[in-house]
Amino acid sequence: MRIVVWGAGETGLMTAQEMIRRGHDVRLVDENIAGRSLTVPVTPLSREDLEWADLLIPSPGIPRDHHMFAYAKKVLSEIEIAFSFLTGKLIAITGTNGKTTTTTLIYEILKRAGLDAGIGGNISPPLISLAEQNPEYVVAEISSFQLEWIDRFRPYICICLNITPDHLDRYRSMEEYVYYKEKIFENQQDSDFAIVNDDDPYLKNIDLRARRIGFSLDRPLSTDGGHIEGSQVVFTGGISGAGPVLPLEKGFGSGVLEDMLAASITGRLLGIDNTVMEEVFRGFSVIHHRFESIGSINGISFIDDSKATNVGAVEKALSGTKGKAIIILGGKDKGGDFSQIALRYRDTIKKAVIMGEATRRIMKEISGIVDCETASNMKDAVSLAYAAAIPGDTVLLSPGCSSFDMFDSYAHRGEIFRQCVQAIQ
Repeated sequence: MRIVVWGAGETGLMTAQEMIRRGHDVRLVDENIAGRSLTVPVTPLSREDLEWADLLIPSPGIPRDHHMFAYAKKVLSEIEIAFSFLTGKLIAITGTNGKTTTTTLIYEILKRAGLDAGIGGNISPPLISLAEQNPEYVVAEISSFQLEWIDRFRPYICICLNITPDHLDRYRSMEEYVYYKEKIFENQQDSDFAIVNDDDPYLKNIDLRARRIGFSLDRPLSTDGGHIEGSQVVFTGGISGAGPVLPLEKGFGSGVLEDMLAASITGRLLGIDNTVMEEVFRGFSVIHHRFESIGSINGISFIDDSKATNVGAVEKALSGTKGKAIIILGGKDKGGDFSQIALRYRDTIKKAVIMGEATRRIMKEISGIVDCETASNMKDAVSLAYAAAIPGDTVLLSPGCSSFDMFDSYAHRGEIFRQCVQAIQ
């Protein structure tokens, strides 16, 4: 088969390598190849390449409305291609927030139970990197971008943690974003499982062919489900029974507890002992740059939540913040509305320090609700936040925007924040 792989990042490169290994005639193309040195030759994207190919496999970062797609005969995503090669049970996790934590927890539970498991997808490495290994269980973090070009992609267990506004710089409306998020369920059958958040308004009435398992921090609405009583997970309906005890003493926020709840249900469905899950939960540390404590100075706590690149993630962070917060917001605009969060957490937010490309819009939305100040860079933002704080307060970097206006990645932004905090001392 003649295949064009579009995008020379990690996903594109590994896809090209796998398709070459399987004997296909492959061209790796990209719109920007200047200075690239790769193990697979890459050439500039052209219309001739797309017209030559029987199949186009685009990297997920390429927007669906790109005009060059008009010249392709057939388009499938990398996760669709990977799915066609994998024969093990696929556990796919999506949601606006919490995907990486939940994916990591489930993978660690399977490994601790002694099962042959692989991890990939949006979390890295790409899902197709597991094709040769072909593990018995595949745990995959899946984004809405990856779901745009699926055909038969069918997980045995699907998890949707939540849906809140995100990527509205790519999608024309919230409805379009929800549509692509919920595509993860479209090929499931009644022998499969769909684990969904019963507290999420976009998921309460979703039409599913798979068996629905609901979860909630309180009691779920679904007949079959899981919730938390005290510190213990309790399963109901067809999966009823006592679940693992969660380490509440570690001070995890509500978002992490929901992730552990979804992971517990997955473990229950796969017959894994509670003791195994409890060991993983007790040993769990927050994902780097996800509500990560980086210490305190003069009684003021500093939290790096740079991975919070949408409004829903900011809400999760504020819900887990103790005392007053001076929050650093802003970055590359993704279209999320900050006004409702400012209203809900106006008693928590002592000041908002805003920086980056989205500054003007965020100021317009929240300056009449909470005290706001603007900063030109991270050093200024940290200085302003620290100056506004008193012992017992928290300086919280939870931007609600992507990082690419000023930084290489959310991780780079978090590291600069850490450096600026350390420079105070």
